[in-house]
Order: sequence, then structure tokens, then C-alpha cells
Amino acid sequence: MARKSRRQRESSTRFWLGLFKMGFILGMVGTVAWFAYETGRQLSADEIAELNGRITTFETTEAQRQEDLSRLQLSQAAAEEKAEEFRKRYEDVAPEGVRAIIAQARTKLDEGLSPARLAFVISQAEEPRRCSSTETRRFIAKTPKYDGANTWIRFNDVLTVTAVGEGASNGMAEWFAPEAPVTMTFSPLGGKAQEVSGRLPLQHAMVFKGKEYRFTASPGQRGFIEVTADWCSYPPAGEVEAHMR
Repeated sequence: MARKSRRQRESSTRFWLGLFKMGFILGMVGTVAWFAYETGRQLSADEIAELNGRITTFETTEAQRQEDLSRLQLSQAAAEEKAEEFRKRYEDVAPEGVRAIIAQARTKLDEGLSPARLAFVISQAEEPRRCSSTETRRFIAKTPKYDGANTWIRFNDVLTVTAVGEGASNGMAEWFAPEAPVTMTFSPLGGKAQEVSGRLPLQHAMVFKGKEYRFTASPGQRGFIEVTADWCSYPPAGEVEAHMR
């Protein structure tokens, strides 16, 4: 009986020891499972919070963009209204002829004419005078290495034009460089020569023997300068008539 009781005790001990091990293992598995669940739940919560933050930021940015767009549209409408107001005021006070000139000038600018060229053309406009027809002639500008033929022109048989400038070269020949400064000399027959220096185009006017000569010098073909000139009575006929009254 004593031996049997000992076996029963050993068997009972093994049973409870196994049961304890199983409980311990199950506890460990449960702990790991709970930790994984809690970690996953926290990561999901963090991700959801981040997404919610992004959505809020996007909504704020979009609202700001819409507000900026509305403000710009209001500014544009106000500017257009003010421009229309100034246009109406201008039409009320500007003479019809001035409006026509401005319209034509705007058309020429839209067609590609430079403001400088348009200003030059306007500056040359004046009341009719007793003038010659316009003549355009060309000549070769002198350079440090060229002083040969065709280096002068003459207008009205009394006024000679020459020029000296810097040279451009291709290694074999040299010619006048039109983008460089040039010195134009206007020499009246029996009178004192006058010089004008600068970059083309250049303008010059001078009076000689009762006539006013007006010149415009521009770059021509390679090495050449083109000069357009006319000459008018001086003083103008209107001034003479005024003095005669």
C-alpha cells in the first residue's frame, strides 16, 4: 500500500508539473499574442492619425488656395474696371486725331516695329518745307587697314560724307564693323567740316549756304554705310514770310 501510494504521489506530481508547464506556455503565448495585437493596434492608430492630419492639412491648403484665387480674381476685376474708367476718361478728353495716331502706333508696335524706330519716325515729322527729294547713297567706311576706293559720297555737289571705324576680319580681308563706334565727317565745299561719333544709326544736321542738310547714317551691306539725306531752304519759308510781314 505504501508503494502504491508513492506511485500515486509521483504520478500526481508529474501531472501537476505538466499542467503547470502547459499553463506557463499558454501564458507566454497569450502574452506574445496580446503584445502583437497591442503593437499592431497602436501602429494602426498612429497611421490613421497621420492620415487624418494629412487630410486636415490638404483641406486647409485647398481652402487657402481658393481664398488666394478669389482675392486675385477680385484684384483683376478691380484693375480691369479702373482701366476701363481711364479709357473712357481718355476718350472724353483726347482729340479724335490723337486717338487715331495712338491706335496706329499700337498697330505698328504689335506688328513688330521697335519703339525706338517709331519714335524716330515721329521725331522726323514736320510741316512741309521747300525741300529736295530724299536721296540715299552708300560708301565704304575706312578702317585701320582700308583706305581705298569708294570711301566717300557727295550730296548736292557741295557736301562730302566720309567715315572711319573699327575693322572686322575673316583672316584674309578686313571691313568696317557696323556694331562698333564710328566717326562720321561732313565736309561742305569751302566750309568747315563737322564730325559726329557713336554707334549707327547716327543723325546729323547742318546749315550751309542757305540750306539745311539733314542726314541719317545706317549700316549697309558688309563694310558699307548707307546715308539718307535731304536739304531744305533755311530759314524755312514760313519764317521768311513772318519776318516780311
